[in-house]
Amino acid sequence: MKKFFGVIALIALSFYSIAQNKYAIIPKPTQLVQTAGSFVVTAQTKILIPRNNPDLRPLAEMLAERFLITSSMTLNIEEFDLTGFAPANTKAIIFMPLSPKSGDKTLGEEDYTLKVEANSVVMSASTAKGEFYALQSLLQLLPTEIYSSSAANGVKWSIPNCSIYDRPQFGYRGLMLDVSRHFFPVSFIKKYIDLLALHKMNTFHWHLTDDQGWRIEIKKYPKLTEIGSKRKESMEGHFTDQRFDGKPYGGFYTQEQISEVVKYAQKKFVNVIPEIEMPGHAMAALAAYPELGCSKGPYEVGVKWGVYDDVFCPTEQTFSFLEDVLTEVIALFPSNYVHIGGDECPKVSWKNSPFCQELMKKEGLKDEHELQSYFIKRIDKFLTSKGKKMIGWDEILEGGISPNATIMSWRGIEGGIEAVKQNHDAIMTPGSHCYLDAYQSDPSSEPVAIGGFLPLEKVYSYNPIPAGITAEQAKHILGVQGNVWTEYIATPSHAEYMVFPRASALAEVGWTANNAKDYKDFTTRLKTHFERLRFLAVNYSNAYYDVSASSSVNAKSQVAVKLKTADNGAVIRYTIDGTEPTASSLVYQPTGVIVTKDATVRATAFTDKGQKLGKDMSKYYYINKSTGRKYTLASQPTKYLGGETYGLTNGVKGEAGNLDTWVGFEGKNLDVTIDLGQVMNLQTVSFAFLRAKSSWIMLPREVEVLVSEDGKKFTSAKKMPLGNLEGEEKVVQQLSVGIDGKKGRFVKVIAQNYGKLPDNHPGKGSPAWLFVDEIGVD
Repeated sequence: MKKFFGVIALIALSFYSIAQNKYAIIPKPTQLVQTAGSFVVTAQTKILIPRNNPDLRPLAEMLAERFLITSSMTLNIEEFDLTGFAPANTKAIIFMPLSPKSGDKTLGEEDYTLKVEANSVVMSASTAKGEFYALQSLLQLLPTEIYSSSAANGVKWSIPNCSIYDRPQFGYRGLMLDVSRHFFPVSFIKKYIDLLALHKMNTFHWHLTDDQGWRIEIKKYPKLTEIGSKRKESMEGHFTDQRFDGKPYGGFYTQEQISEVVKYAQKKFVNVIPEIEMPGHAMAALAAYPELGCSKGPYEVGVKWGVYDDVFCPTEQTFSFLEDVLTEVIALFPSNYVHIGGDECPKVSWKNSPFCQELMKKEGLKDEHELQSYFIKRIDKFLTSKGKKMIGWDEILEGGISPNATIMSWRGIEGGIEAVKQNHDAIMTPGSHCYLDAYQSDPSSEPVAIGGFLPLEKVYSYNPIPAGITAEQAKHILGVQGNVWTEYIATPSHAEYMVFPRASALAEVGWTANNAKDYKDFTTRLKTHFERLRFLAVNYSNAYYDVSASSSVNAKSQVAVKLKTADNGAVIRYTIDGTEPTASSLVYQPTGVIVTKDATVRATAFTDKGQKLGKDMSKYYYINKSTGRKYTLASQPTKYLGGETYGLTNGVKGEAGNLDTWVGFEGKNLDVTIDLGQVMNLQTVSFAFLRAKSSWIMLPREVEVLVSEDGKKFTSAKKMPLGNLEGEEKVVQQLSVGIDGKKGRFVKVIAQNYGKLPDNHPGKGSPAWLFVDEIGVD
């Protein structure tokens, strides 16, 4: 964690000598025509708004405040009469309202035009919301110091001349924040909303309740916060470590604080959608009111991450409770939508409940999936009666979709496709591209995360319109959302690190037409955008600049290491003795780095002036007689291939924190034969296995090493059982087998898979995984 926290992420790029991109607007406008010249803001510049238009005065005041803070200039706000007004030669920044039909353009509520000339800046839209987005683009055309929190000396406040017409591709562009696993103060919630607005995102999805904490005050049910907002301890490290900190944890928002946040968001044209989870993810509520569960408890607020079997029981008492809760929620949130969750609802308690089984017979429900649909439809009917629309995660499709539901598709894109085919709206938020709690760089150098790998480029590549649907069905795709689950994100600084700049890429996914996106152009603008984020004190990630390594092995059993960073303007410097790269270290050449003996290669991206950009990359290469040798497998691995072809002999050892560095077999044995190319005297064969029980990865029951001169007749060198199969949660079991100088060209390693997971395992009866990596021969 110490590699991540600190000021480095905030200041590194401030030294990066980049050519300022004059038109570095994120998200990219629909049309931008560059023209010569610029408009220079001075103390004499006025801000003009139309008379009798109170909606635009707050925007003018936002602009004036920015200049007062960063330049100490007081720009006067004056009103003008629309009739006969012409902006020419006014030496002003003008908010000019337009009718929805203006010239050859039809302006929607979020559309705007922005025209910068030497004598005037004119922002035009048919709504205050459109004018607000025009203002965001205007601020991004100014020097990045406009976002500073203190006076910036010696800045020329020039705006490059241009003409912009802009409109979003999607009407829904959102970011979610989970405050149930970890609680975030109101001050950070406001900052989060500010950052949404900066990126022209219009929806803040507030995940307020879950198994691990109830975070919203409900006056009719005070125990929801007295009991449900507190847990006795939290997990520390990764879930697979199964460690707990022993420290009580809690927090909630009062209704007054909720109202304060909603009003703040309205000023930034951000809609706040609350999420109250049901019927699953309900342990915090059940701990407070155990009569709402099927077993009646006792329950406790969840201390583990993940899914709990106990859920709301679909009794009339439960529905009365939920309707009361939602009534108070509706009064606090003017949003047209209420999110009711609906995901990951185990059916165990319903299957074991005589009440639920009798209810299913009474209602003619064939299984518990239809019972969940019955539950959701009851809530949908209530919300509809209150003039609200319901959003649910894609599991609410199971058992039959509720009549007025909008689907939030997270388990891939299939839920969204199914929804639109049934003429329901969908919001696309697949984990593959939109889950910002995944790793964004090498896990060994990153703070602990839930898993997965989602680099910036992959986020940017997403197209929310799935292939295979009709144009009419595509109209039901409302937009896109990024999700930030906080099991492993405990502080505002860490949240910012995980969210930005990936949310910047997602903002462009939501705003800019897919055929107009260009990743190289985006990253050029992003360098300027990093400066804005720095001035806004956002602890963004520099993973964009991180160096990655790939390797191949030549005929001499030497490892050729290729290094790269996403930024073509960066200089990669490296060492091969394990020391930290500096501005005077070797400069990487495209021919690669040749490793001839065991070595640790470390590499970092620098500016051409020698300032460090991303984090250090460090990788250990193990060179031995098997390095680069091809092998055959009796059974092929499942999904996990060790990162490269011939991952078992590529010179790179598996890492405990990165499953992708291992070769994995689901329910199958390892049976590998390595051809060393010639007969030689063999001394040792080494290899490692990973155990991570919570990930269903178990050590093998038995390992055998065999040798052969011809590849046909093998002699067993050693066969050994692996004891201590239960042990601690995660361990790398490194083994070395002595061969005692036996001659051989072929080495075979057989490892017997653990088999079915035991009864005391959550996945009991399922096949275990066997993970192995680097097989070395000396």
